[in-house]
Amino acid sequence: MLAIAGISCVLAWLAGGAAIYAVVKREEAQFFDSRLRDIAQTLLVFGGHELQEIQGTVGAATAHIDTEGTLQGRYLYQVWSSDGRLVLSSSNAPQKQPLISREQTGWSTRLVGGQVLRVFSAAGPQMQYVLQAAEPLSERLEANDLLGPYLAAGAALSALALTLSTLPMLRLALRPLRAATDELAERGPGDLSAVAVRTLPQEFTPVFQAANHLMQRLDVALRSEREFVSAAAHELRTPLAGLRAQAQLAAHARTGPEQRADALHAVQDGVDHAAHLVNQLLDLARSDTLAGDPARLSDERGPVTVRQVFERLLGELGPQAAERELRLRQTFEVEQIVGSDFGIGLILRNLLANALNYSPPGSEVRVGTRREVGVTPGLTILWVSDQGPGIPPVERQRIFERFYRGPGAGTVPGCGLGLSIVKALATAHGATVRLLDAPGGGLLVEVAFRD
Repeated sequence: MLAIAGISCVLAWLAGGAAIYAVVKREEAQFFDSRLRDIAQTLLVFGGHELQEIQGTVGAATAHIDTEGTLQGRYLYQVWSSDGRLVLSSSNAPQKQPLISREQTGWSTRLVGGQVLRVFSAAGPQMQYVLQAAEPLSERLEANDLLGPYLAAGAALSALALTLSTLPMLRLALRPLRAATDELAERGPGDLSAVAVRTLPQEFTPVFQAANHLMQRLDVALRSEREFVSAAAHELRTPLAGLRAQAQLAAHARTGPEQRADALHAVQDGVDHAAHLVNQLLDLARSDTLAGDPARLSDERGPVTVRQVFERLLGELGPQAAERELRLRQTFEVEQIVGSDFGIGLILRNLLANALNYSPPGSEVRVGTRREVGVTPGLTILWVSDQGPGIPPVERQRIFERFYRGPGAGTVPGCGLGLSIVKALATAHGATVRLLDAPGGGLLVEVAFRD
């Protein structure tokens, strides 16, 4: 990029020099033409009396030739009478033919006697004679030879000044960039902290801001991965140990048929619990990834039809509700919520699974959406209520902690991740989660989405 900028500066400098040279050449040509015209006009004004004397003394048939010193020998001139006779001429001008056609007036450039002449022709008073004045272009070029060295010297000096002023300024401007790159090069693989952009050149600030956002997303992803691995290792250790113990008991030769059946039943329960735990851990990892990647969440945002999500979840949760004779009632006053289909589906799945786990057999679980009115309009509420024991107000802050289970939850299947996943996904969507008492007892969970 700096090379492109440097080449652009050189090209602009060359273009500027060429433009200056062209302007100077044009102005110089106009200057020489103006001087030649002034000389011709002077001869016209003051030559009338001299021409009468010449014709009176020399005679009509003979032309008067001026000496070489006239007009410093640089200019050529001829004066022709109206009948086509040469009356007056400089010593260096042709004596047999006019410089240009006598009928032509104004400017012309002609090759005369092996040299290129710039000729100006003008008629005298009452068209009695025609004056032609000329200047060799070689004389102009000799005068113009001074322009080349001066222009070359000025161009060289300007290039030198441009180089001497630009290089230190570039070093000074790029010093923060060099410091930032050195800092990044010296970092360890686990250091994903942001690079300070306040001291960087303005042109590089967007690049480092994008890099900082990328490192932030990487840090969130790696931290989520570490937390996931740690949580999985901690939570799976106990059920796997129990499964091993029950399997060893069932396989032991001295174990009776009834004990073996009980042990195998315990193994089956342990496998179900481990599978549920693995699914919850996977949901936790996916929710952390989505919550930590605003770009992905922004790409996935769109209108989500909540009724379709609910019907899709019935295939997974319906058998559990039917087994416990739980009634599911839906009241979707608002059909769509703007967000991630995966995220909203995971929120609703965990809320329904939590309500089904804590609801007593034969009770009712309700789910629905509505528009918020009153204090905070402009919100869409996704809510799920049950008729279970509810959550005491003193426990409602801790219940969102991962793997935390409130008092009395020991007999209920679960691992304490459902509401923490709901909280993380709601926060990623800019929504809030509220835990309230359901009418008639139980827990009412509301997730408020902003439009």
